[in-house]
Amino acid sequence: MPRASFDQLSAFVAVAEEGSFSKAARKLNKDRSTLHRQVADLEIDWGIALFEREGKAPKLTEQGDSLVRAARLIIYQMNALESATDSLHLGDKTQISICHDSSISSTAIQQMDHAIRSQHPMTVINWLSRSRKMALALLVEGQADFCITLNQGALHPDTGVSFINLGYPEFNYYAHKRSPLANKQQVSLPELQLHRQFVLEDLEQSMFGQQTLISSQTSSVSEAMTLVKLLELEGFALLPTNMVEKRHAELVPLDLDFALQSGRLGYVLLYPSSALKKPWQQDIIDVVGNWFKNTC
Repeated sequence: MPRASFDQLSAFVAVAEEGSFSKAARKLNKDRSTLHRQVADLEIDWGIALFEREGKAPKLTEQGDSLVRAARLIIYQMNALESATDSLHLGDKTQISICHDSSISSTAIQQMDHAIRSQHPMTVINWLSRSRKMALALLVEGQADFCITLNQGALHPDTGVSFINLGYPEFNYYAHKRSPLANKQQVSLPELQLHRQFVLEDLEQSMFGQQTLISSQTSSVSEAMTLVKLLELEGFALLPTNMVEKRHAELVPLDLDFALQSGRLGYVLLYPSSALKKPWQQDIIDVVGNWFKNTC
């Protein structure tokens, strides 16, 4: 049987951190005498002196100092366990999988993950880069919980799947700053057609993908970072503005004489249909929706 209770360990760590029984008592919202008793009982149970009490302030003994870190870790683990049980009691899932296509930037995923984890710290969040077709299959099979993907224009995307229109982020055609295209004013359509075009595979397979193809030399690329590296060699690509401006200063938007302004493509959030959304589902919907509201 453990010889130390959670309250005793909390008292020990609080006094060690605050250097005062009075300050520790205020921190834990307890009486000073209660902390004195809990620390004294712990010293008796362990058979060692944790503090020297000769001066005005308690000072950790060598033995006490060697135990503070372990005690602090136990308190952290107990609090984490309590948080996990509270989350499960409220209906949280232990693991959530969110599919996304390759046009969703790593910065977007990082920000959304941080926001979700701040509300559900004990839930494991999986971010899976999948095509729309694969993501829908995972949703239907119950192996994924959400999918962030390009809008296909259908009002009802699939049976058993609900959706939320997220908005229309800005897209631009980009080239590397060393590209001859980057330094030209008013690039014409015939001139652009002479250069190689890299296309994100998920974008190419979307309903609007074929409308974005300009060059006769098109290369499909599955992953955005790979596409950016290929642009160092040659060519141009259509990419989300938020992805490029925050992470890829070496890319510059092309000045096109056949487009007065940048384009926008729509995204949807897909999830399994149910009569009532659970709190954790609504939290994720809010997080993803807020990111797109701030971006579009």
